[in-house]
Amino acid sequence: MRYGRLVIKLLFAVTALAGISGCSAGKRPPSTQAPNSSVSYEEGADFVGVVKALDGKNSRITFYNVLMEAEEEYGYSGATAVYSKNGRDMSMAEISAGEVFEVCLDDAAAGVASLKEPEDVTEIENAQVSFDAEQKRLTVQGVTYAYSDQMVALSDGKLIQPMEITPDDEVTFRGVKGQAYSLVVTRGHGYVRLRKYDDFVGGTLTVQGEAILPVSKGMLLLLPEGTQTLTMENGDLTGTAQVQVRRGQVTKLDMSRYQSQMPDTARVTFEIEPEGAELYINGTLTDYSGPVPLRYGNHSVKVALEGYNDYTGVLEIKDAGPVIRIDLAEESAEVAQDPEEKSESSVSKDDSGKAVADAEYDVDHKITISAPAGAEVYINGTHKGQVPCSFTKMIGDVTLTLSKDGYTTKSYSVKISDDSQDVSWSFPELTKESEG
Repeated sequence: MRYGRLVIKLLFAVTALAGISGCSAGKRPPSTQAPNSSVSYEEGADFVGVVKALDGKNSRITFYNVLMEAEEEYGYSGATAVYSKNGRDMSMAEISAGEVFEVCLDDAAAGVASLKEPEDVTEIENAQVSFDAEQKRLTVQGVTYAYSDQMVALSDGKLIQPMEITPDDEVTFRGVKGQAYSLVVTRGHGYVRLRKYDDFVGGTLTVQGEAILPVSKGMLLLLPEGTQTLTMENGDLTGTAQVQVRRGQVTKLDMSRYQSQMPDTARVTFEIEPEGAELYINGTLTDYSGPVPLRYGNHSVKVALEGYNDYTGVLEIKDAGPVIRIDLAEESAEVAQDPEEKSESSVSKDDSGKAVADAEYDVDHKITISAPAGAEVYINGTHKGQVPCSFTKMIGDVTLTLSKDGYTTKSYSVKISDDSQDVSWSFPELTKESEG
């Protein structure tokens, strides 16, 4: 029996050969029994499919048919042939979910006759991906691909929603000619819930010496899986801890065990005009009526007073007792420090009135989350409330995390447009931890 679509090799007599079928005769008109002897033919595939699941016990394989955008399940046997791109014989045991194959069906056996890896599929390992959910587009290594709601996305062998993949996750990407077929997470993320860190609230948190966040109450950190180093600083207090982050799991970290008095701390005197201006250091409203303890190094600074232009900048502390003068004016702000050390930094207020570095808010509009009920909501690790809840609209790319005792914590990468509109979201129900 012939299995595969008869593909015309010579470009003539096209209309006369319109009845030639594929390798699955049950789905197409029957193949020509006596084709023209002057034309050469070869077997072709019924469809290109992405492996969604492989049931070795029952010899069943489930595909995402990329042409039909549908899920299809078939049986296979020891006679099923499997080939790599270069024609190497493979076994079914070598196949993993997320891989792409040209599928040729055996109608007589109602199963898969053969599988072959397509030569034109792009495969990128250890890649990071970003999403535009509205446009159904994703970007990998600077190249944009379209994707459908049926695209195969997997983590730990389980199907997930593409938006559950964060920008810091690493994936194996497969696709072709501008169309994404599958994403398999190879390095995902987990969570760290901080405990007993009240003395650090208002200070800064540094992850791996790079990411800097303001410390607030009730934080839940989303971090790449693996060993991570966290450092908290507040005034002359410091604490550094290493934590093992496991994919999809929440790890509790008691920061009181690592708290210590910090050396190399300066006592900084601020002279600010006009009187009554507010001073924010590293996102926290700071009393500057006396010397302010600050560790040597860089600190974000904001000075604000109604009726005056705000001053924002980065202050480098390298002396034990510096005096910093900041004058607010209608047109510009000046600070008495080395001009070469100046740089600009944006600071915005969150819902509690604290300033948060490198964030942009639309204070006239809200984000409302209506589901899943009872879940705690975190935006970039900062607690926003319990569903249902509303909070000030943040602009840009954010990571939204939902957490609830006894349920699996989930995170979503979300792009929030500056469109002067309120936002309403409803997310899927969280799954119980016992359900995996």
